[in-house]
Amino acid sequence: MGLSLSLGTVSAQATDPSARVSPIVRAIQRAEAAVVSIQGNKVIATASASGAGSKQEVNGMGTGVIIDRRGYIITNLHVVEDVGRIEVTLSDGSTAIAKLLNYDPSTDLALIKIPAVKELPTIQFGTSSDLMRGETVVAIGNPFGYQNTVTQGIVSALHRDIPVNGTQEYKDLIQTNADINPGNSGGPLLNLDGDVIGINVAVRVGAQGIGFAIPIDSALEVMANLVASIRREPIELGMELTRSFENGQGKLILRSDRGEDSNSQALHACDIVEKVNGMPVQTRLDVELALLESRPGDSAELSIARGGTTKTQTLQLQGSGPSNSEASVAKLAWEQIGIRLAPAPLSEVSSINEDYRGGLRITEVRPGSPAARNRLMVGDIIVGIMEWQTVSMDNLQWILASPNFKQSTPSKYYVIRKRQQLMVAMTPEVARVR
Repeated sequence: MGLSLSLGTVSAQATDPSARVSPIVRAIQRAEAAVVSIQGNKVIATASASGAGSKQEVNGMGTGVIIDRRGYIITNLHVVEDVGRIEVTLSDGSTAIAKLLNYDPSTDLALIKIPAVKELPTIQFGTSSDLMRGETVVAIGNPFGYQNTVTQGIVSALHRDIPVNGTQEYKDLIQTNADINPGNSGGPLLNLDGDVIGINVAVRVGAQGIGFAIPIDSALEVMANLVASIRREPIELGMELTRSFENGQGKLILRSDRGEDSNSQALHACDIVEKVNGMPVQTRLDVELALLESRPGDSAELSIARGGTTKTQTLQLQGSGPSNSEASVAKLAWEQIGIRLAPAPLSEVSSINEDYRGGLRITEVRPGSPAARNRLMVGDIIVGIMEWQTVSMDNLQWILASPNFKQSTPSKYYVIRKRQQLMVAMTPEVARVR
């Protein structure tokens, strides 16, 4: 009887299924479900050698990370700016159309949302406070449309300030040699625990292995502000929390003793806030997301860890909204112009024009309103109306009541959009919206 032998190779996986699961593989597996690809078209103006202008439609792409199971996603502003239809592809291949909710031009971060028919996987946040040059990092993104592409590198340098053009500069970035290409923008830079330690934002054109990411500690504060400002009614939890990051785990710790007042129910300094309204919280962003649908006067249920025990406390949420006069002018702005507003940081407007003393950022635009018809957008900052600056809601109240404003049809509105100055002529609606 003859014997036939078939020779081949035996993989390491056949003898040890875990032999090939390196720390990098584990990091990717932990994070990739929360990474999305973003696609959209935008129209850009071009100029020929003769000076004649034209418009051209270009395809744009980028990456985002899911920060909340209800469909909130963070990405770079330059990925979604001026995009009429923002198409998001999830890691499972399903697609959805996103809406731009808010953005911060100074850091190039934007908040978008997709409708969520199920609970979505979310990204885990690390810290950028203890990064070491030379430590291994991983980028996940959508470079040149190749979805879910993974690249590996190291932290090359920290605290880089990178000029973008004559008026804009990225501050305090992480430099990495992990391959970052067009389409990676807005995606995560991970450590070997699979935690986000940066948001990829830029690459050095013409160079190899020189990419940059926004440190996650800075990005978290900006993202928390973006979420807070889309809430219809401003609220406060009534306590000061600080983030601690130890042994790969983030914690929110109460900074000062709340005493025995009726609202605090004897919360103490160094209490650890583990959950808000049933949602685990490790960052201020988590808290803002947990309170996103709350209103002043509502109760917030907190899970508090203290001395090895966990207890539940209930706090009444405090309003941090405008005074009666501010609420009145906010109502007029919504009814007559079609916008909701919030004060913008001085740094955002003074860097454009040092004569500006502040401005009012648009947080919502009413469909069909004068603002919508004149294509004002969420994130635009109104710095002046006619010859007056709009530094505060008090300024706006005075302007709307001014006889000169009422008699001027239309009135000139001076707007900052993505570090550009615009002028829009609008006529407010006389009839009020019910």
